[in-house]
Formats: sequence, structure tokens, C-alpha cells
Amino acid sequence: MRISVEANGENTKLAIDDLEFEDGNQWPADLANMRRIDRRPTLTINLTRSMVKRICNNMRQQRPRIKVHPVGDGARVEDAKVVGGLIRHIETLSNASVAYDTGGESAVKIGWGYWRVIAEWVDEESRDQELKIRAIRNAFTVYDDPSCQLPTGQDREWILISEEMSRAKYKRKYPKAENAQWRRGGSGDTGHLWESKEKIRLAEYYRVHKQPEYLHYLTDGTTLFDKDWKRLQPALEALNPPITTEKDPVTGQSQGRMSYRRTIQWFRLNGRKVVEKRTLPGRHIPVVRCLGNVLDINGQVRMRGMIRDLKDSNRMLNYWATCETEIVALAPRAPYIAAEGQLDGHPEWKDANQKPYSSLTYNLVHANPDDPNSPLVPPPQRTEAVQVPAGIVNARQSAKQDLMELAGMPHEPGRDTPGVVVSGKALRERQALSDIGHFQYYDNQTMAIAFTGDILLEQIPHYYSTQRMQRIIGEDGVPQMVQINQRVMDPQTQAIQEVKNNLTVGRFDVVMDTGPGYETKRQEGQEAVIDLLKTPLGEPIVKTGADIIVRNMDFAGADDLADRLLPTNEQGMQKAVAALPKEAQGIVMALQAQLKQAQGVIQQQALEIKYKTNIEQGWMGVEREKIGSQERTKVHDTETRADAAITGDHIASLTARDVAEINAGAKMLDSNQDRAHEKELARMTAKAAEKAEKSNGAA
Repeated sequence: MRISVEANGENTKLAIDDLEFEDGNQWPADLANMRRIDRRPTLTINLTRSMVKRICNNMRQQRPRIKVHPVGDGARVEDAKVVGGLIRHIETLSNASVAYDTGGESAVKIGWGYWRVIAEWVDEESRDQELKIRAIRNAFTVYDDPSCQLPTGQDREWILISEEMSRAKYKRKYPKAENAQWRRGGSGDTGHLWESKEKIRLAEYYRVHKQPEYLHYLTDGTTLFDKDWKRLQPALEALNPPITTEKDPVTGQSQGRMSYRRTIQWFRLNGRKVVEKRTLPGRHIPVVRCLGNVLDINGQVRMRGMIRDLKDSNRMLNYWATCETEIVALAPRAPYIAAEGQLDGHPEWKDANQKPYSSLTYNLVHANPDDPNSPLVPPPQRTEAVQVPAGIVNARQSAKQDLMELAGMPHEPGRDTPGVVVSGKALRERQALSDIGHFQYYDNQTMAIAFTGDILLEQIPHYYSTQRMQRIIGEDGVPQMVQINQRVMDPQTQAIQEVKNNLTVGRFDVVMDTGPGYETKRQEGQEAVIDLLKTPLGEPIVKTGADIIVRNMDFAGADDLADRLLPTNEQGMQKAVAALPKEAQGIVMALQAQLKQAQGVIQQQALEIKYKTNIEQGWMGVEREKIGSQERTKVHDTETRADAAITGDHIASLTARDVAEINAGAKMLDSNQDRAHEKELARMTAKAAEKAEKSNGAA
């Protein structure tokens, strides 16, 4: 403790002053006392607290999350998902956000903060322990190893955390322990007294113990310490092929080197004596440090938050705001100037500066009271109010602007020119500049949370080594129950065939995931899926994963609806069956076989019915075609007969007309022929008579 106090004493002293300033004690004590004696105002415009809250709230909105990836030694992707879900369960169970926010806020304010990982019993009757992430509210109760260099403190060799405990609880928990009084601690950890009538001061002491031991190199590429090798040597050499130590090809000696066995030891002290101790699993002390700003000058480490740089600007702002207020407050109220006699009989003018009268009347007074013809005196008039000097106003605005610049927020909301439209891109760029101005706090918190994940990965195989049902939480925030370390036995030999969700083997790595939290990420996923469903891929996605889409939606009954949609998806059904116990899997498989058989019979019958239906439909079609042909023939015959009748009538009428015309023509021809015959006969008769006459004459 003395080493830590001597190394960090100055940092602690300045940090306490920073916290007092952020809490509102921003005036120097001597100046504040003098002004208080003179009854002069000492205003505090605490913009420092607002700046700190802005940064801390931004860190809360973008709190990093732990993700686990498999690295080696038998680690599988499925096991990494279970381990990651278990870590999220631990964070949820222990309200880890409180620890992260407390440590991060302390780093923003004073330059450093802490939280830790501990193991607690599940309940009073349980034999299992749960890991918890607990906050350390007062960073001054932690006395850290000043030689550690890494921001998270993972290279520290020791650390001490002081705590208070009631004397009754101390006697009940450690009835045989003697009480040795502590010396007074460092600044910020004094309280009123380290010891009181009601409480006693204890300390938790962590240290890294390094025990020198020889390390053997084995033929299978692994290593074992000497004690472990002596214990396991007969069993390893009995294997086929045997595992032995590597031999030097020249000397024939066993290969290896001197190393050390690293263990983490924990002690609880009551002043000078140990009242409790144990060895912890893992390779690191389970206390996480979150840093702010660190500067190493000639071996002297200076740590600070953002408050220290804002002090002068906020003091100037307080001073000029006080001067402005003091000038206005101490200046007399603007009086009314009236001629003698104007206010006689009107007492309301005496408090006209304090009460809002609807009207004020006055007496008409002549400039020369003895001369009624003299001009009237003007009405009473108020004198001009006291104006605040422009220099004070400008100084106050400059102090505020300096404060915003130092806080990394040069563009304060509402400072744009009225009526000027600012684009969304410009606002995003301003926000990005603001985030960059204090990004070191967010980055240091991310590293601290990542180290927390490493500590959990080291301790999970120790505290979660038994076969049991365990709740895990997915990346979308949905919890589920899984069986960890599930031993799958060979039904014939009853030997362990496989261990599912094995948390005791494998090496994993921590990767930080930044951005929105579970609920926001889930909502963003919903919007992305909805947009994707509007594309041509929407139909196959719905066919293959409708239950997954519905299950990830936030509305009442989403899980029930997804369960009803699950049987429509073959892959989802297989996954659900695989999560059931073996007996249930056998029943489901038998039912599925019966269902497939029934579906086959139904399909065969459906094909037969379809075949018969097709045949019947074919014969029916032929009959319908035959009947239709007959009907069409009848109609055609009827139409033909009708057409023939019409044609016959038409032909008959035409024939009768033609016959009449022929007969008439014949008659005309006959008559014409008769007349011609008659004419010819007459001509021939006349000619014969003429010829006879000529013959007679000649005779």
C-alpha cells in the first residue's frame, strides 16, 4: 500500500480536486469566503458536468460487446457460440453495464477506474458458483501496482482493494480472527476513520505467485511441469504409441528448460494478519483497469481525466457571469423624474418600479407656478436602465467557447445562425469531430472490456465444468437453455463417445463488437430482412426460413407463430429434433417415418386417382366429342336441308321464269317463223305465178 500511495499520491490529490470541481465547488476557497463575507454573489455555471455527461452517455449508447472466436486445442465454432452466450449471460446476471459505466465514467473524470470479476455461490444451498462482474465505485480504494504498463493492468504483479465491513459481520464470518488496526490509507480512501465502533477496515490482496519448476518437452509436442510429469509418466508411457520426453540426439538427455508455475493468490487481511486465503484459477488478477489520459515524464506517471483541462475556462465563465449579474443586481432601479407637485395625491408612483399598474396619473404643473399662462411641465419620465458593459458579455462568450473547444465539442447545438439550414451530412461531420475529440476514453473502455472477456475465458472452464443446464443469451438478446459439458455415451461400451458444448477444453479469443446494443441491432436486422423480402430473393427466403424471420421480430406471440411455422421447414425441423433428448428424438423419428409412409401412400393414391381421373376425363371427352359431333351433324343437316329448300325454291322460281321466257321466245320465234314462211311462201307463189305467166305468154 505504501508503494502505491507514494507512486500515485499526487495523481490522487489532483483527482480529488477534479471531482470536487465537477461537483460544483468551482470557486477558490479564499475568494469564495471573501465574497461570502462581503455578501457578494458567487455563481457557478457548471458546464463541466454537462460535458462529462455528454461523453459518458455517448459511451453508454455505444457500449462495446464481447464476441468469442475459436483459436485451437479442440475449440469448435459451436462451442464458441455457447461460450459467447454464457459470457452475455454473466454480463446480464451481474448487471455488468453498471461496472463498465462506473469504471468508464471514473476514467473520464479523474483518469482511471476499476471493476473486477468474482465468483459467487448461486444460492445458500447450491454447490455451483456463478461468475459476476462487479463495479468498484470508489477508485481510490484500489492500490495498484505502479510498475504495470498496460492500460488494462493485465501485467500487474499485485493489487490491494480496501473495504469496510460491520464488526458484527466480521465476527460472524471470522470468529477466531484477531483484529489488527490499519494505518490510515491514502487520499480519497480515508472516510472519517479507517476504524470505527460500528465498522472495521479489511483489504483484499491479489498477487501473482511464480514457483520455479522444470518444464519437460514431450514427444507429442506438448509440455508438462516436473510434478505433473512424475504423476502422469506411467500412464503416458503405456499409451500406443507412448508419450515420453524428447531426448537430445547427442547426449540422450531429456529436453526441457527451467520455467515457473504461475498462480493467482488471494488474501483477505484485517490490518496485519491474513483471515482468509485461496488460489484462483486463471493467469491474470481478475481486476480490470480503465484509463483516461496518461503521460509518463521521467518515470513519473501522470493520469488525468477531462475535468482538469476545463477548470480554468469554467472558472472564467463563472467569474464573468457573476460580474454581469452583480452589475445588474447592484444597479439601482431606473427611477422616474418628475417636477415638484406632479405626484401630489398619487401615492402609486412610490412603488411604480415594483408593481404593474395599468395606468398612472399625475398633476398638470406649470413651469411657473405663479403664472398660469406659463407652459406645462412634461410628464414624469423613467431614466435609462444600467447597461452591462460589452467587454463583460464578450468575455463570457469567449470563456464558454473555450470550454466547448477544450471539451472537444466546438459545435454546440443551437449555435447556428437562425434561418440557416444545416444539412444532415454537416451534422454527421460535426458529430464525428466531437467523437474524435474524446475517442481515447471509448477506446480505453473497449480494451478494458476485452480484457474482462479474457479473464472470463480463463475462469469459465473452472466454474462451469460440470454437466448441467445453463442459460445463454444470443447476440440478438434472446435467451435459451442448453446443456453444457453433455457426455454422449457409447451404447455398447458405455464409454464417453463425445462431449457436446464442452467448456473445459479449447482455446478461444475475444473480439470486440461495437455499435448499437442488442435491441437496436435486432431492430436493424428486422428492417434489413424486410427490405430483402421485397427483392426477388424474398420468395425463396420465406420458403426456407419463415420461422427464423418471425422469431427475430419484436411483437407479442412471435415465438408461438415461429413454432407453428417451424414444421414447414425441413432444416429447422431437423435442428429442433436434434436439441431434444434421445428418447424424444426416437419418438419423433418414428412419427416422421410413419408420416413419410403415410405421405407415400397418399401420394400413390393421389397418382392413381389422378390417373383414373385422367382416363375418365379422356373417355368423357371422347363421348362429349362424339355427342357434339352428332349434334353438329344434325345442325349441319338441318341447315343443309333448309339451304337446299331455299335453293330449290329459288331454282324453281328461276326455272319457271326461264321457262316462261323460253316459251314466250319460242312463241315469238314460231310466230316470226310463220310470218317469214308465209312471206317466203307468198314470195315463192308470186314468183311461180310470175314464171307461169311468162310461160303462158311465151306459148
